[in-house]
Amino acid sequence: MRKLRKSPTVGLAFKNSLKGNTPDKRREAALTAKLVLDWLNAAPSASTKRVESLIEACHRVSELVETIKASGGPGSGQNAEVLRAASELNIGLGRYKWHPGVSGSMGAHSHFKIVFGILGVAFDQSLAMEHYSVQWIVENVDAVQKVRRCRVATCRKWYYAKTDHQKYCGGACRQKDAAQGDDFKEKRRVYMKKYRSEEAERDARAKRLANRLGKGKDK
Repeated sequence: MRKLRKSPTVGLAFKNSLKGNTPDKRREAALTAKLVLDWLNAAPSASTKRVESLIEACHRVSELVETIKASGGPGSGQNAEVLRAASELNIGLGRYKWHPGVSGSMGAHSHFKIVFGILGVAFDQSLAMEHYSVQWIVENVDAVQKVRRCRVATCRKWYYAKTDHQKYCGGACRQKDAAQGDDFKEKRRVYMKKYRSEEAERDARAKRLANRLGKGKDK
């Protein structure tokens, strides 16, 4: 007999909803991130650089908070670091001025979609995408840590991570870094150092053996 799966408690479901961590919210964040990622991966501009700096600021806050959690609680100066990082993030967000609006939505959970119009500026495609991206960051701030850049120096493509430990935009870059990246170079350096040491020891043993043989012949 297969055991019945336990349903999440009301308390846990409520906590997840507060954190924006429900399955529906995670799926929606991944789907809506694609437009932002496509824009970031297009031609760089002042607008994309501003959004990139906001994403990196979110990463800093998340990393600091996770470090505090892992250490069992805030240590001396750690709270101050989080406050500084959050302050830098809020300064970046403070440059955006919007007015709220709504449009109809065909989504499963709402008849409305909240939109923010740009105050006091004529329509500009790049600026509109910048504001859309900032709106995505604000609405999905707990998912921003999933928006990452490929660690391969020749790629650096933005992608949405499917797992917490993902470091590459795809399998090709993962294989490339395994063959040419810093980790490979370090392993190669250690291997060659060991190989040269063993080779020098083999040469030394061969010379000692040759010397002993030569002395034996002299006798």
